[in-house]
Amino acid sequence: MSKSVLIVEDDPLIAMDMEDFFESRNYDILGPAFNVVEALELLKEQQPDYATLDYNLGNETSLPIADILYNSEVPFVFVTGRVAEIKRENNLPTAPVLTKPVLYTEILDYFD
Repeated sequence: MSKSVLIVEDDPLIAMDMEDFFESRNYDILGPAFNVVEALELLKEQQPDYATLDYNLGNETSLPIADILYNSEVPFVFVTGRVAEIKRENNLPTAPVLTKPVLYTEILDYFD
């Protein structure tokens, strides 16, 4: 049985690249979601085994998604170019933070 990964990324090219990477490793893909609303809709339909979240989604952050994943005990990583913003955030769920550009194989290190 294949595992599923939720991809939340507001850059369509990066999202497609991530999707290709995970599909090539036999993951089922949820998304990609380009904003919080899309991600929350996907989470209503299915709980993923894992998730990768871009922290900054334009005019919003992925914190609402991170909170749900954290409370559901779904392993996730933040993949962002804005590490300083994450470090200033006080109510951030504990999760690995990877800096863009990232080797997607690094993300797998945080999944079972």
